Parts: sequence; structure tokens; C-alpha cells
Amino acid sequence: MTDLPFAVQDVPGKGKGIVATRSVAQGELVLAEAALFTQILSRSNATVLAALARLSGADQRQYFSLANARKGRVPPPIGIFETNALPCGDNDVSRGAAASSAGIFLLGSRFNSSCRPNVNNYWDERMQKITFWATRAIAPGEELCISYMSVLAVREERRRVLQAAFGFECRCVACSRDGAELRASDERRVAIARLYDEVGACQNNPAVGVRKVKTALRLLAEEGLLPHIGLPLYQSAFQFCVSVADVKNAKAWIKKTWEAYCISVGPESEDTLELAVFMEDVRKHPAFDQLPRRTLTGPEA
Repeated sequence: MTDLPFAVQDVPGKGKGIVATRSVAQGELVLAEAALFTQILSRSNATVLAALARLSGADQRQYFSLANARKGRVPPPIGIFETNALPCGDNDVSRGAAASSAGIFLLGSRFNSSCRPNVNNYWDERMQKITFWATRAIAPGEELCISYMSVLAVREERRRVLQAAFGFECRCVACSRDGAELRASDERRVAIARLYDEVGACQNNPAVGVRKVKTALRLLAEEGLLPHIGLPLYQSAFQFCVSVADVKNAKAWIKKTWEAYCISVGPESEDTLELAVFMEDVRKHPAFDQLPRRTLTGPEA
């Protein structure tokens, strides 16, 4: 990408960050970047040093300019890596997926964290690059942020994890709430997390499953966490409808699923393209007509 819609700037209280220099549309590709180097899960200070030795002096200096949240606990090379590395593969904690490797991205590592992120990072296996997608419209001067952890926890738990892993107290727009607004936010996030589990247990009760999906999506919208966090929910609702051969509502849900994937990981991603066969004909799903037929409900407008 030659016309990057952002600049790396000093952000008060955060050090360096990514700030929009123009309007960014929802679903726009913000950045696609190859890794400076990668490491597998069983990495060590020695393996990081070996990778650094293969880099130019300029790249080494840029690497050592990155933040290190583990000063005094581990040597700087591995400390910087663990602070800044991003997953190179499927790393969805909600599904128990963990990427087998991680990489350093000199621009990508500058994205700060928010518990109401406006950007999603996605490893594109075909391009061998990490990509960053705007999950909502972003105004000029607004900071672009990803999430460093699961956002479906109460504020104090999020702050505890981020402080331990990255050495900062989160003061994002979600964590800056207080009083009744904070309590309502915490309650919504706990409810959403519970609903994710309950939806997963509804394979044989699709009507209840769809109702729970719609409740969770409403709460996610109130928290400003759609569409990316809702991806598994859209897909679950589609599968519920498919299982009871509700073609009309299955079509409506697969459209919502596809739209959410386009926004969060791009229209040409492997994950998005896999949905094309079901967009064409929902009957091609392996779970089609496996349960007694009935009519469920579609997504809200």
C-alpha cells in the first residue's frame, strides 16, 4: 500500500500510536505488512537474537525502538518480542485456536490497544502478511486501535491482564467509563460472554440458539463491538437455520455473516471466500436438514 491512511505519532499517555490522516471507511484495508521476522511458540532470547543477527543495522535499530513491557524481568531482545509480536495465523481464543508462530511488524506493532477497537488484525496466509481492517468508519485525527486481549471481561479484569502482560493501565474509551455507565458496560460484557457459551450448547435447540444470538448481537451493538466480535454469532445463527432447513432465514444470516467477514478480514480472505458456496446455495452446508424442519427468525434489520 502506497497511500497509507495514517501516520505514526506520539499519543498522549501511550507513546507512539497510529493516527488516521484522512477518513477511513468501514471495511477498508488500513495496512498489509510482511513480518520483519517470525518466531515459533518455543522461542527464547537466543532464537530472537539469531533472527536479529540476520537483519540490517537499520532494522535492528527500529526493532530496539519498540516498547518493552518486561524490562528487568527478561533480556531486552525477548522482552521486546513478547511485548510487540502479533499472531501469524488463526488465533481466535473464543474457539480455542492459537497461532503456531508470531511476528514483529514495524508498523503493525505501533497499533495501541482498546477494549472497543476500531481495527481488526488478520493474518493473510496467501499473502504471508498481516492485514488490518477498519471495523467502523474512522475520522481524521482518530487513533486506530486493535485489541490485545479478549474484550468480554469486566474492566478490572481487562486492566489486570493488560497491566501484567503489557505494563499499562488501559484508559480507552470503554475503560474510562465510571459509575452507572461502567456497571452497565461490565454487565453487558459478562452477559455476552455467557451467551457465547450458551449459544454453543444449543446445537439441538436451534430456536433457543437463534434467540440467544440475537440477544448477544444487541448487547454487542450497545457496546460498540460489532461486527468483528459478532462473527461467530452470525455464523451460529446461520447454522441453526440450516440445520432445520429454514432456507429463507439461513440466506439472511449467511449474508450478515459474509458482510461481517468482509469488514473484519476482507472480501478476498480465505475465510470470506469459503462462505461463497453457501451464499450461492445454503443447502450445500453439511448440516442442512439434520434436525426436524421448522421456521426460525432472521437477523434484525
